[in-house]
Amino acid sequence: MTPLIHWPRECHVHITGVLTDIDDTLTTEGSITADALQALADLKAAGLHVIPITGRPVGWSKPFARAWPVDAIVAENGAVALYRRSAGALDKLYQQDAATRSANYRTMQQVLAD
Repeated sequence: MTPLIHWPRECHVHITGVLTDIDDTLTTEGSITADALQALADLKAAGLHVIPITGRPVGWSKPFARAWPVDAIVAENGAVALYRRSAGALDKLYQQDAATRSANYRTMQQVLAD
């Protein structure tokens, strides 16, 4: 793999953000290091959008979405994203609309009852 420093500027000038896995990519043995947090902050300072991604539940992701210098966190294997509103509060963006989520919930409840 070629180090990014050797990548010609014209190849990366249009990049607007960075997506990254959380577990064992941003974290080491379950914790984020100071170096990793600084790297996220440096990316933000460079004007890039930063969005970590995880398969973990959205509730697990909330503290990190609040504390880390990121624009959003995608959780539950892409089913939901936590993103920061302009006022700084977190909001959820679901991959499926409310009607579909409700129908899926009813189906799961029926399967459980059977």
